[in-house]
This record gives sequence, C-alpha cells and structure tokens, in this order.
Amino acid sequence: MSNNIKSLIGLLVFLSFPFLLQFLQLDLLLFEAAMWLLLLLIILWIYFVEKKTFASIGLKKMTVKMTFWAIGLGLVIFILFGFITTAITAMGLELNQEIAQLIAGQPFPVLLLIALRAAVVEEVLYRGYAFERINQLTNSKWIAALVPVIIFTLVHMCWGVGHLLLIFVAGGLFMLVYISKRNLGMIMIAHFITDVIALLVLPLLLRS
Repeated sequence: MSNNIKSLIGLLVFLSFPFLLQFLQLDLLLFEAAMWLLLLLIILWIYFVEKKTFASIGLKKMTVKMTFWAIGLGLVIFILFGFITTAITAMGLELNQEIAQLIAGQPFPVLLLIALRAAVVEEVLYRGYAFERINQLTNSKWIAALVPVIIFTLVHMCWGVGHLLLIFVAGGLFMLVYISKRNLGMIMIAHFITDVIALLVLPLLLRS
C-alpha cells in the first residue's frame, strides 16, 4: 500500500470519527474518553502503518523561548476571542447556551481534562495530521490549511451559528501559526492556555 493511500485512509477515518461520536450522542465523559481513544489510534496508525515519526505531524523539540511565545499567543487569542464574542452577540447570532452551561457546570478536574483534550487531540487531528497529510496528497498548503479548518468548524455545528464563526476564526488562527512555525507543541500550548482561561480562570474571576 502506497504512502498516499495510507494517508488518505487515515484522513477519512480520523476526520470522520468526531462526527460519528456526535451521531451516537454520547454523554460528555464518554465523548471525552472516545476522543482520547482517537488520539491513540492516530499514534498507532502513524507509527505502525505509515511507519513515520511524530515529527511528520509537527511534533518537534520545544525550547523555553517557544514555550513562552506559545503562552503569549494563547493570551492574545483569548483576548481576541473576547472581542469576537462581543461582536457576535451584538449581531444577534445564535450561541448554544445549553451546551455552554453543560460544560460550565462540570467540576474543575473535568474542565481541566476538556481543555487538555481539546489542546492535544484537536491539534494533532486538525492541525498536525490533517494539514501534513493533505499537503502531502495535494502539494498545496492552502488546500491543506482550508479543508481541516472547515471540517473543524463543521464538527461544532450543534453549538450554533455564532459559535461556528468563533470556531472558524480560532481554527484559522491556529492553522496560520502552525504553518508559520511548523511546531505542533506551540499550538497545543496556545490552545490549552486559551481554553484554560475561558473554562477555568475567567469563571473563577467572575464568581469572586
């Protein structure tokens, strides 16, 4: 089996997996567990089937400077999302409050796990694996960037139109930074910082 066929199979299976989970309508904890299982499947596929290193999806050595840069990026993106959310609300676009309240009502460890899962699994799937393999198949960075961002947005359909706009911008920003730096660890850290502030830090500050 050629490398391109292996990559195509991997893309079809892994990118469709989150849609399958939504169709099954799993509860929150089961969904989170299934997404970690997806990460394991991707790792096994890369190592045993594609026979490639994890550098092939952008997992490379991190320096202290890169780490601080990624933390700063996460802070900047969180602030930017605040402005975007305000604009979305002002335009009257739909935001699914039911899902937001479901997540907000989870205990601290679960929220931390959600933030970690989103930062690790989503970045491996949509930025690292999807971009690199589509780029390999098409030899086009623009196609390799746009397709995963669109799929990443569509998998959040149930969140409402307003949230889809936010997700599209988020996916686009993370993708642009990944293409620029080609270091997935940096994007994982930035994503984690953004979600931790949104899910854990900000609610605590608002309650205090």
